[in-house]
Amino acid sequence: MAQKAAKKNKVTINVSKRSTNYINAINVVFYISLLLLIALPPYFRGMYFDNEFLPTICITSVVVVIWSLMKIIKKEPIISERLDYAAISIIGAYLISTFFAVNIRSAIGEVLKYVDYVFVYFLVSRLANDKKKIWILLNVLVLSSFGVAFVGLLSAAGYVNYNGSWVGGRINSTFQYANTAASFLMAFLLVNFALISYTKNRYLKALYGVEAFMQLYAYVFTLSRGAWVMFPFLFLFLIIMMPKGKRVEPFVYLIGVIIASALPILKFNSVVNGPKPHNLVMWILVGCILALLFTYIVSFLVEVVNKISLKIGISIIVIVGVVSTVAGYMVLTTEVPLTLSHSQNEADSGKSVIRFVDVDADRIYVLKYDVISKNDDNKDWAYDITIESRNDLDQPTKIKDVYDKEAFSGEKTIEFSTLKDTKRLAITFTNYFKGTSVTFDKAYIYPKNDPSAVQNIMLKYKYLPENVASRIQDISLTSHSSSERMQFYKDGFKIFKDYPLFGAGGGAWASLYFKYQSYLYWTTQTHNYFMQVLLDTGLVGAAAMIFFLVMLILSVIKLYKAEIDIDERILLAAATVGILSIYAHAAMDFDLSLSAVTIALYSLIGIINSMSICKVHKNIAAAKGRKSYTGYYSFGILIVGIVVMFMSFSLSTALRYAEKGDQFAKTNNIPQAMQYYKSAVSYDPWNAKYRMSYGQTLASIADQTKDAATYQEAMTQEQKAVDLEPFNSQLLAQLGAFYLSHGQIDNGLKYVKKAVDVQPLRPENYQQLADAYNKVGMFYLQNNDKAKAKEYLEKAVDVENLFNKANSKSEEPKPMTDVTKQIIQNSKEVLKGIQ
Repeated sequence: MAQKAAKKNKVTINVSKRSTNYINAINVVFYISLLLLIALPPYFRGMYFDNEFLPTICITSVVVVIWSLMKIIKKEPIISERLDYAAISIIGAYLISTFFAVNIRSAIGEVLKYVDYVFVYFLVSRLANDKKKIWILLNVLVLSSFGVAFVGLLSAAGYVNYNGSWVGGRINSTFQYANTAASFLMAFLLVNFALISYTKNRYLKALYGVEAFMQLYAYVFTLSRGAWVMFPFLFLFLIIMMPKGKRVEPFVYLIGVIIASALPILKFNSVVNGPKPHNLVMWILVGCILALLFTYIVSFLVEVVNKISLKIGISIIVIVGVVSTVAGYMVLTTEVPLTLSHSQNEADSGKSVIRFVDVDADRIYVLKYDVISKNDDNKDWAYDITIESRNDLDQPTKIKDVYDKEAFSGEKTIEFSTLKDTKRLAITFTNYFKGTSVTFDKAYIYPKNDPSAVQNIMLKYKYLPENVASRIQDISLTSHSSSERMQFYKDGFKIFKDYPLFGAGGGAWASLYFKYQSYLYWTTQTHNYFMQVLLDTGLVGAAAMIFFLVMLILSVIKLYKAEIDIDERILLAAATVGILSIYAHAAMDFDLSLSAVTIALYSLIGIINSMSICKVHKNIAAAKGRKSYTGYYSFGILIVGIVVMFMSFSLSTALRYAEKGDQFAKTNNIPQAMQYYKSAVSYDPWNAKYRMSYGQTLASIADQTKDAATYQEAMTQEQKAVDLEPFNSQLLAQLGAFYLSHGQIDNGLKYVKKAVDVQPLRPENYQQLADAYNKVGMFYLQNNDKAKAKEYLEKAVDVENLFNKANSKSEEPKPMTDVTKQIIQNSKEVLKGIQ
């Protein structure tokens, strides 16, 4: 009996062991899947476009469906924390807003996105459930940003041909937008500096140094002023969050990486703008080697500092801080003469630098400068100085333009008056012709009646590349990008006032801003994440977002106060500074509209929740028996996963059909295009553009076949398209054209007029309206109905008044198009003949 019992017990142990191994293997598969889901998105244009993001949602949903099934089988909770409920509340706010959405398709798309983000959050919260897994996940995110930096730098060198990665002298990398690339690189550069302090392995620290160099190198040449300004404050926050005894390390390693980066940064412009941009790779390698060596050497210094007394350590920090401050001051203030020249072998071209100066409005100023100019071949001019006024909207108005032809050495002055709306000046120094040169030694500006209030103009920074220097010079709340963003926010609040409680649904800004804008500008984003949430979901969504952020902050505070070891504190600091960095930059740009960044953000928040579950709520959860209350929630996650999986697959399929339809439409194969558009509509019935394309192909076929049923279906589809997006001026104009071309004059004119109403500041819309009225009037005139002809021709003439009335409200009035003027004049002449 004893032998049988022992044998049975052994079998039970072996089965239990195999079961445990099986479960562990499954968890490893899920964990690896999660790492891929968070590592790869940045490389697909930041997941901004549906044809990349919809398949990602589908794949994530598949993983979540299988994972939630495993959780249900094991009777393990998925939802248990207040932060979990807070995350779900944001989905709820977006879901509610779809019932009030002005663009139902965009609203549904946003709901799917937030479901995906929260899915990633739950996966991280439950799968990254120990220090090692959290450390690996953070490293994967850092490596992902390293890859982004690598692609951006190699694009600048001409080795990588990633569309939009290197444009206009700025690194956009795989995000195709420089500011978002800067935000992503900055966030995980900060995380990297925390992780350097985490490991005790000097070789691994050296590799972190190489990563940090690459991130910093690319980050600098995104030329993102906002990210530059934020970095010191965020780095200070990282130091504060680090555990005692580790706070000095990130700072010392930062200094080492900056020193390693100095020479490659100085060489960047001359190399990428020179005849051999490929040589940038050499400077990348130089920087990597220097960063490797400096980080390795610094690791010894850090070890020594950690062993000495606290007072000596503080003294070293103060000394390094003072030296760094002095060095930074020298970099930002050391000036050298500005030389602009063309050799005899160079073609004529504009070489210029622009400098900004804050001044008072409506005041006389003097610009004084020392100059040495040469013009041996008697060209038209040796140099030009242009002085522009910039107003609140940073709109330029030329005040003075001085062309100097003579060869000269000495001091000169220019006297000018600022305008009544001047906020600052843009002063441009230019050299253009071959065989000419100019050197500006010093330049000052001061009010004529107060020479003591003199301002020095930094002509050329000795230690900064010119493109970096010019961006630093342009850091101002009155710069074009800053003033434009302020206008976006003002116009955004106009939208909010009309949709305060539930918002206007996902994509509200892109659908509505033309109707509310104060002057004509083009942007599909608010450039402020929190404003976007407010417009999309109203006060309900704002409350959900506040709830989410408050629960997140409380989780961080509880962890910070909890009894956790030094390694866990470093991981907490890394995740927290990454979260703060992304949110801070998203408050002034649209980074979180690129889903790759939001996925990374929710991954970091998931880490906070994972640590909270493991360290703060573990005992509480056990005491309260939370598992018994979470079964229904797990089934809810499963059901949502299945629904989202099928919806994202359906929308992705529709997109592929629509793209094929576009291809056939371009080759004028209308019947084939019609079939693909029909399939697209069946898989994505909320997409207005698919319906309009489907309707237009049906109309084209109906015009040939004269089939009434086909015509009726075309009208139905185009009308549904406008019903789905009632504020889309392009769709309204297309529907109006359809009705006009098929004899429904009143309907046609109604929708052409609506196209003007929803986008009142675009001059071309008035051209369409005037043309429509004119053609209708001419139609009635040809049919000898002079009364009707007069009515519509007078409306064509009155378009000028409509335009002037709308334009008078614009802060940046636009001229009427020449074609519109011609149509109005033609209508007037015809009216004279009728009268």
